[in-house]
Amino acid sequence: MDAEQTNHLEVGLALPEHYGAALWMATGGRTRLASRGRVTALLAAEKQGKIHFNGLYTAKRGKRIVASLWCLNQPGRIATIWGPGRLPSESACTVDTLLREAIEKATEQGCHLIQSLVGADNPGAGELLSRGGFRPITILDTLQAYSDEFYAEPPSPELEWTVCEDHRDPSFVDRVEQTYVDSLDCPELDSLREIEDVLDGYFATSGRSTEYWFQLHHRGVPAGVLILAHHQDANQLELIYFGLVSAVRGRKLGGEVLRLVIEIARQLDCQSIVTGADQRNLPALSLYRRFGFHQVDSKQLYLLSLRRGSMAVA
Repeated sequence: MDAEQTNHLEVGLALPEHYGAALWMATGGRTRLASRGRVTALLAAEKQGKIHFNGLYTAKRGKRIVASLWCLNQPGRIATIWGPGRLPSESACTVDTLLREAIEKATEQGCHLIQSLVGADNPGAGELLSRGGFRPITILDTLQAYSDEFYAEPPSPELEWTVCEDHRDPSFVDRVEQTYVDSLDCPELDSLREIEDVLDGYFATSGRSTEYWFQLHHRGVPAGVLILAHHQDANQLELIYFGLVSAVRGRKLGGEVLRLVIEIARQLDCQSIVTGADQRNLPALSLYRRFGFHQVDSKQLYLLSLRRGSMAVA
């Protein structure tokens, strides 16, 4: 192959025979912390029809992949970017081209927001995303508690809960919106997404089931919401979201809600409970640790709004 062919840059969607290499690079595969198991699991999920690689982009010089990213379009008019990753010798301008392709496609598909979570496995991705207009927002911690570590008495009888039958029920939507007032978890998102889009995303994470979605009351007064997902394959309960309305905060109800979560996990015989929290939300982090949760991962959140007229997130 002559030098001209080798230097020619070709950007586009990944070919099936390049899926593995593209995912490996996009997920930080050129660092020691990367896990081969993660790429293997993604390839297996694609073969089973659980996911698709329609948004997996590569930049090639000749037959060599020099940069890649995966832009995954998700329910709730949001897309998530894995990566980008590149060879150390490749110019950041190549990644700029990849990002423009992905952003244009996400916009065409009606996405209002693109997010990316950058961890220690791909530390250079943050700088590359910033070049493409993304803004660093906060650090998100993944917290986990195992069944042999968490223990709590059942919640107080003063805490009551009713199952949400429809994730688009106006009363539930209104209650969730009330919990966002003065929230310490990623408040920057409030102006970037419609609440209905957020709930559509939660609904997809929950396997399109609201079996473990609850409206909360304390002494008969509306108190907040709790959204859980039971992942049977992993024998895990995910705490997707819980929030209290401002009128009942400061009454130690957060602990009662976690008691309820632990009780449900115990009834389902789950091996673990997992959740996420903004590192700036110190009261929430303190509460989780008090109930046996430990930090298992930490990633920097980057956002890019695609909505016209929306303000840039500083």
